[in-house]
Amino acid sequence: MIAFNVPPYIGNESDFIQEAIHNHRISGDGPFTKRCSRWLENKFHAQKVLLTTSGTTALDMALLLCDLKPGDEVILPSYTFSSTATAPVLAGAKLVFVDIRPDTMNIDETLIEDAVTSRTKVIIVMHYAGVACEMDTIMDIAKRHKLMVVEDAAQGVMSTYKGKSLGTIGDFGCYSFHETKNYSMGEGGVLL
Repeated sequence: MIAFNVPPYIGNESDFIQEAIHNHRISGDGPFTKRCSRWLENKFHAQKVLLTTSGTTALDMALLLCDLKPGDEVILPSYTFSSTATAPVLAGAKLVFVDIRPDTMNIDETLIEDAVTSRTKVIIVMHYAGVACEMDTIMDIAKRHKLMVVEDAAQGVMSTYKGKSLGTIGDFGCYSFHETKNYSMGEGGVLL
């Protein structure tokens, strides 16, 4: 049998778990959380990094921070993971799907502007498999229409677009550390 994914293990994880237990900080804001947050902020030049329980939680938080009201619309790709759609629904928004490009599997930036209405508040992009969306075009559309941009960069940790880390270009960026992602800790995520 070929395993779908094999979570990484380098050998000293048990020592770190023991250290966390010894310090009575196995959850929340312990020394490992602080070290990880500081490293991510420095690595990605992020104003603030919040570690979350999952990439889904990071998306939920990002959409709540967009201050959506009932009837507001969120543009998102028609091909994405379910959390990219459930986050705006939980925040009370209406979904407006835009088709994807067959060459990148990302939202087709040439179709976004036609989907914008007076009720549109947010564009969610999902960098499929760590392949960057055309962020210059998307950010230009967002700026002209005064829209927020949320990057679902769950698979884009350490990927870049024109020298900028995915997840740091829009207003909010979301990473996932699920065991099927390129950087794994079993579960977990980050809101940038």
